[in-house]
Amino acid sequence: MQLRFLYRDILRLVGRKKVRFLYFFCTRAFMGVLLYRTERMLFLNFKKVYPGLRLLFLPIILLFQAYSNIDIHYKANISGGLLILHPSVGCVISGQAEIGRNLTLTGGNIIGLNKHKQGYFKLGDNCSLGANATIIGPLIIGDYVSIGANACVTKSFDKSNVTLIGVPAKEMKSS
Repeated sequence: MQLRFLYRDILRLVGRKKVRFLYFFCTRAFMGVLLYRTERMLFLNFKKVYPGLRLLFLPIILLFQAYSNIDIHYKANISGGLLILHPSVGCVISGQAEIGRNLTLTGGNIIGLNKHKQGYFKLGDNCSLGANATIIGPLIIGDYVSIGANACVTKSFDKSNVTLIGVPAKEMKSS
């Protein structure tokens, strides 16, 4: 399953210009996503022993994270089509997150959980986060939601096809 998701991730990263297949293997975005998909696959196959097994590979994992500036916890459940556009700014995704297909991160994004709250953390399909957008859960976000640059989402928006802007994020009203 993770290999199929990785294939979708690669297709989104390459886009329409198939010549990108020649060099995308060295990009920061690909390295970060490859590390997440590999760790996720190992976690799903070796559930209980993976945290101990991970210690053996920690130096390599930390090198990949340092190069890619992407820190996606292996317990995060992300469907295929993950696209990170500017990873040099950094991206962090919590292990509690359940994320649908085709998530687009622009860079500087944080998808995390408030440690003082318990609950469900879910993002729908085809969501997009602008530069430095932050999501602090637990919360539920619907499908086709765009979150503007520097927005901070702290409550659920389970409607689809909305744009969220501001701090704290509010639905943008159409004029």
